[in-house]
Amino acid sequence: MVLPDEEDVKDIEASARYYEGENGDLHLRTDFLLEEDDGPSRVVTVAFILAKDILFSVHPEDLPIFRLVRMRARSRPGSIADYKDVLLDLYATDAEYSADALEGVYQSLDEVSRSVLQEELSDQDAAGALNAIAHEEDLNGRIRRNMMDTRRAVSFLMRGRL
Repeated sequence: MVLPDEEDVKDIEASARYYEGENGDLHLRTDFLLEEDDGPSRVVTVAFILAKDILFSVHPEDLPIFRLVRMRARSRPGSIADYKDVLLDLYATDAEYSADALEGVYQSLDEVSRSVLQEELSDQDAAGALNAIAHEEDLNGRIRRNMMDTRRAVSFLMRGRL
């Protein structure tokens, strides 16, 4: 089996993100949200290959969701029986992570909204509020795109009776 390299993972059309290979292996390309403390959030694309009851993942860096799934698996022996459980736990954890991030966005937008609506703003304050709104809306878009991608992946797996 040949695993895709990093460029192959990034260079794939949205319509071809899930497919069955010639040898029957399932290939999935899924986006995972990565929030960074020191910069803007971003999306990291991960390639999954399901072959002979083994799940392979190809990604350029370790993601918090993968670490959390590993930690949970160690603390709950027997909770993950096979590669399907690993994949579903990754998607479930991704959904939780995205939901938490989205709640943070709404909380931040609520704070900006209250400050804008309750006091008279200087031009500098208005510029700061606009900057905060733009930052949160950018993150909001990334989270929603990530959640849509996760939904598509789970839908593909369900249609394939995985």
